[in-house]
Amino acid sequence: MNLTRNIFSALTLTLALATGLATPLRAETLRVGEIHPITGPAAFFGVPMTNAVHLAAKEINSAGGVKVGDVTYELEIVTEDDQSNPSIGVGALKKLQNSGIHFIIGPLNSPVASALYPIIGRDQGLTQIIDGATSPGIVNGTNVFRTAATLPLTYEPELLKLLTAKKYDNIAIITDRTHSGWMGEQPALVEALKGVGTEVLAEEYMQYADTDFSAQITKIKSLGVKALVMRAYPNESAIMTKQARQLGFDGDIIWCSTPPPATIKKNISNELMEGVLLAATYMTQDYVREGSESAQKMYDAYKAAYGAEPGELSVMSYDSVYVLKAALEKAGSIENAAVNAALQELTVDDVQLVGAYTGQDGGRLFNSEGDPMIAGLSQVWEGLGWSFLNK
Repeated sequence: MNLTRNIFSALTLTLALATGLATPLRAETLRVGEIHPITGPAAFFGVPMTNAVHLAAKEINSAGGVKVGDVTYELEIVTEDDQSNPSIGVGALKKLQNSGIHFIIGPLNSPVASALYPIIGRDQGLTQIIDGATSPGIVNGTNVFRTAATLPLTYEPELLKLLTAKKYDNIAIITDRTHSGWMGEQPALVEALKGVGTEVLAEEYMQYADTDFSAQITKIKSLGVKALVMRAYPNESAIMTKQARQLGFDGDIIWCSTPPPATIKKNISNELMEGVLLAATYMTQDYVREGSESAQKMYDAYKAAYGAEPGELSVMSYDSVYVLKAALEKAGSIENAAVNAALQELTVDDVQLVGAYTGQDGGRLFNSEGDPMIAGLSQVWEGLGWSFLNK
């Protein structure tokens, strides 16, 4: 009787295997950390970025997971809140490390990324994909990479292109002195402007969370400049714009950030925003407006999952998870050394990407420093929101 049962069981298993009906083995779990501002002044950026990371991981798991050699992994995302504070960000990283996590996505803020870099950059047992911070000097092309647009490769060239097209004789600049990237790149920007015949008559400064800019704007207004370039985050840019108009500045105003319309409208009326120019990079909604099928699919999935639109930077966070998946599968290993090497060789065609990335050096996604090439985009505020400029 037992022999008969054993034979029957063996035949059943053989048939199941032959017909693909056998219950698959449960996938292994690969834990991935992400660090973003879930609370604090930049949460309006950070929460949609975190949501996009979780959305991408869920999609990957539902589609069969990450196939690394003969093993299939499901991604488990572990979220830490940096509150846009460098010291809290370092604490978040250490917490992830102490829990055995070796893959990190984020952060958003350049000061946080700058605080993490001395720790991550010298530890080849870690892999980081930055999805928001734009400053130079926070990636290395060996184990720290970036899916975010950068100041020297995207933002500054787009600003120069816009200023050149507008043929301004002179401009003034107000820069957030707490942003290491904007501060570090400003001398090169001023020199580049001289090269295209635009004189910078004033370089004024403010800092994150400031609310009174009357002194800087009054000085700039007295110089009769043709355009005022604001290198600051959206909240401060909106307040500066409002105060500039109220103080009678009638020149053009140009922003250099990725500003959510909802955040803008909390600080300034549509009437005072009318005609403000933007020199930056593509935001999630821009890809949708341009008719990208992959962006529309991501947008719809995000809205179905969270009941809201994705954030301006969500596409970079979403893409970062797919970049990590592609690198793991290309490496055929979850060892950081192998994954880091795969990231160095990863091409744009290797990854399911939403963003408009251009291949570099043989089609690679990242250059030798670990930066991508992402298209810039100029826009103008018309009516209730941003419109493409000259497209």
